This record gives sequence, C-alpha cells and structure tokens, in this order.
Amino acid sequence: MFRTSRAFLLVAPAVFGVTLIAFLVSHPKAPDAFAAYPFMSDALGPWVLRHPVLRFVLTSLVFFLAPYFLAGLLLILSELGLGAAAPLWSRRKGGRKGDAGIPPESRWAFVGVSVALAAWAGVSLHRVAHGGELPGGVNVAPLFVVAASFGAVGAGLAVALLAAVPRALLGGAPPSRVRRAP
Repeated sequence: MFRTSRAFLLVAPAVFGVTLIAFLVSHPKAPDAFAAYPFMSDALGPWVLRHPVLRFVLTSLVFFLAPYFLAGLLLILSELGLGAAAPLWSRRKGGRKGDAGIPPESRWAFVGVSVALAAWAGVSLHRVAHGGELPGGVNVAPLFVVAASFGAVGAGLAVALLAAVPRALLGGAPPSRVRRAP
C-alpha cells in the first residue's frame, strides 16, 4: 500500500545528502561565504556560527526537513485514501491482491536517475545565480541545494513512470511474479 510514500521517504534524504556532499566537495569555499540568516543565527547558537561548514549543513537540513515531512505526510494520506478506495473500484474480491507490483526497472530508474541528477545538480549549482549569491548579499545556496534535491527526486519519478510504460502497455508482470506451469 505505501509504495510511493515509502520510496519517497527512503530516497529523498539520500538524494539530499548526495546533493549536499557534491556541492560541498565541488565548492569548498561556498560555506565560508555563507552568512547565517538572522532568524537562524539565534536558533543555531553561537558555537555553530563559528564553523562555516556546519552552519551551511544545518541551515540546508532545516530547509529540507519542512517540505520533506509535509510531502511525506501528504503521500501517506493519499496512499491511505487510495488503499481504502481500491476495493470499491476493483472487480475482484479482495481489492488489489492481484496487482502485479512495481516493475524492477522502475525502481532502478527512480533510484539511479535521482542519485545521478542529485550529484550533477550539486556540482552544477554554481551556474545558478552565481552560486546562490543574489543581489543585496543574500545567499540562498542552502535553498538551492534543497530545491535541487527535490527536483532530482521529481525527475527520477518521471523517468520511473516512463520505464514502466512498456510493461504496462504489453501487460506483462515483473519477472519475479510470473507463475510457471508445473
């Protein structure tokens, strides 16, 4: 039942980590240029403000957690609604028990494309708004890291849907679910 939310909840933090690490490795001076936001300086404390990499990582993490939990909650609620409505739409007794499941090529496409795009986006973030430095001295690089993470997960989902199209059109079941004649 919780296929979509489980995939998102498992892959999104890893994709965020890959994007953050790729950005920090490819832009080692970016955390030094990042000044903490005034509302974050009080929340993080004075000891964090002295360590630029830790300050950058914690700020990025704070900006990641709110949309991550909100999207996860919405996905879980939609999966619950879909699970409750599936028996009403199904012609078979017992609901979705005859469901073939998610094809393995969709799973691999989702994870592979999400991680690959996250790494590419982390390395390429310096091309967007001069590395996150906007006019007026506002540095939004942590927000760009979070946006790149969610963009990579969205692109991975789109590629996973495209990878499932041939099997859906041909009506085949995943290889692990094919029943052999005795």
